[in-house]
Amino acid sequence: MFGFGKKDSTGEGPRVSTRLCTDKFNGKYPHVGLYDCRQRKVWVAKALSGQAIRTSHARLITGAENAVSTVWKDRFLCFWFYTPNTGEGYVQGYPIDWEEAHLLVRIDPNWDYDRQQYIAPDFTDHVNANLDRQFKHGERIFDFYKTAKLKYPISLHLTGQRATDSQFYVKRIEAAGK
Repeated sequence: MFGFGKKDSTGEGPRVSTRLCTDKFNGKYPHVGLYDCRQRKVWVAKALSGQAIRTSHARLITGAENAVSTVWKDRFLCFWFYTPNTGEGYVQGYPIDWEEAHLLVRIDPNWDYDRQQYIAPDFTDHVNANLDRQFKHGERIFDFYKTAKLKYPISLHLTGQRATDSQFYVKRIEAAGK
């Protein structure tokens, strides 16, 4: 009715812009990224003149503008990657050691990224199964950074809308070569 689910001109629906994103990372800059749940692929915002961490996730998706991109974004898990000493303060009131790298993956207990549908909070079994799938996706994103063999430690955090929906320091990778 509103055209939010329309496919782009290729007939494929939403996809990540290869002009703004890459599937490789050299470890040198903080950035936002998208995980395509359908293709199980990690996309990292390119350096973009040093502003990759401030780029809108919706901007990284092709085939739509503004509000439609925001709706299409719900097919992709969004994440933020901070290299050492590039973040500051607390994350939802939780203290973070910013001298290390941090991967923050957005999770939502009531949105099923794989099936593209809302899950009512009353359906606790479905919500829990959905969170398990999102945790696995988060671990796949984390494995992407693990294979990069970065020279600094990285911690994985799964962040929901509230601190009670989040899990901090879920996994950790030591610096490569240690």
